[in-house]
Amino acid sequence: MTNSRPDFEKKELALSCSPYVYLPVDITVYTVEVSHQEEIDGGLLQKAVDRTIKRMPYLSDALTIERGAVYYAKNPLPMAAARHTGPRSVGGSDTNYHLLDLTWEGNKTWFSMFHGFCDGLGLNIFLESVLYHYYCMKDGTEYDPNGIRADSTQKTEGETFEPFSVQYPVSPEFKMPERKPEPKVYHLPEIYRDPTGETREYGFRLPSGDFMRFVKENGTSPSVMIALLTGEAIMRVHPDAEEPIIARLPISLRRMLGCEETFKNCSSRTLLPISGTPMDALPFAQRAAQLRAVLKQQMNPDFFRATYNMMGSMYRKRMEDAVDYGEELKKPSGFLTTSHDTFYVDYIGSMHQTAYSSRITDVRFLCKPAIGNTLHMNIIEHDGCFRIACLACSDITPLIDVMEQVFRDHGLPVQRTPEQRFILPRTCWREGIL
Repeated sequence: MTNSRPDFEKKELALSCSPYVYLPVDITVYTVEVSHQEEIDGGLLQKAVDRTIKRMPYLSDALTIERGAVYYAKNPLPMAAARHTGPRSVGGSDTNYHLLDLTWEGNKTWFSMFHGFCDGLGLNIFLESVLYHYYCMKDGTEYDPNGIRADSTQKTEGETFEPFSVQYPVSPEFKMPERKPEPKVYHLPEIYRDPTGETREYGFRLPSGDFMRFVKENGTSPSVMIALLTGEAIMRVHPDAEEPIIARLPISLRRMLGCEETFKNCSSRTLLPISGTPMDALPFAQRAAQLRAVLKQQMNPDFFRATYNMMGSMYRKRMEDAVDYGEELKKPSGFLTTSHDTFYVDYIGSMHQTAYSSRITDVRFLCKPAIGNTLHMNIIEHDGCFRIACLACSDITPLIDVMEQVFRDHGLPVQRTPEQRFILPRTCWREGIL
């Protein structure tokens, strides 16, 4: 590691970073790959980055460590849109210690982040602003930003709000449910780690109109329907599975906590029992509707507010009491070992529709698959299609074949996309600090 890292001016405690900055290893970057109709103009792309950072200077922050605590810090060094095939490692000297990065080659752009700096919605704020300014300059017109944080809009205090910094109001009659033992879960034997770090992506495309009609006909939501269909495929491949099949669905808590504008980590998860309950005996449509009801029952704002109150106090106490960062890394962390699901469904949604949307031909979310024997799925809607990406480090072609057949058996016009492979670099945000 280099010792030439500048001394950055510290800002607020990075409370929402806690699950990621106190890990004994650096995690891989998270990346959104965007394909365009035309080759990228690197000069214009850099100007778009400059306009974005001028509007949202907090996106150029670094992280710094004092004693055992981690802080956001002002980083005056320039953020470069670099010509590079694929994503780069973020947080170190190669990216001027920025935790967000943009690379490009040909007609592709890669937007990358350290998950300790922000979450996927935070990365999307950066991505959409850069692309907006890029196409405005490329086309010589100021398009309607339509919800994008363009430099024609005003910055608000809520954009940098720390979700763990306050105590949230909870209904007086609310009581936290008793903590139950973690459920037994079926894990997929065909999924295992590849020591090379290579990830395989198996994909499907579903026309949005056809899929949403099917979703509504069955009284459910897109993420629940994909989870149900995936569970059906798993049961066909593994009919003798003895443990329940459980899906994990990450959720943003911004609306529940009243901090819709923040770029920082603000999420949780819910668990959806795909099998192993009395719902198994119901017809398909009733199961779909019931699973949606189960999901909605878990979305109790009081529960998440109380959880954030508790976690915020724990995170703050840890940072304020910490005296040695190296010692903090020796403490146990469940982040790298906990696995409570059979598969993971991250419904990422879609970008804002703009006048240039049709010139963006594809969007992929690249990340390291979930830990354990867990199938990792990313769902993005773009250009009139749902793009379903199934990620694993091993060959899961037989399962993917059955998933395709399940979609077809339900009358959905699914299109299989070619298998792709990628290796993501690790972040290096501690470079020059330790």
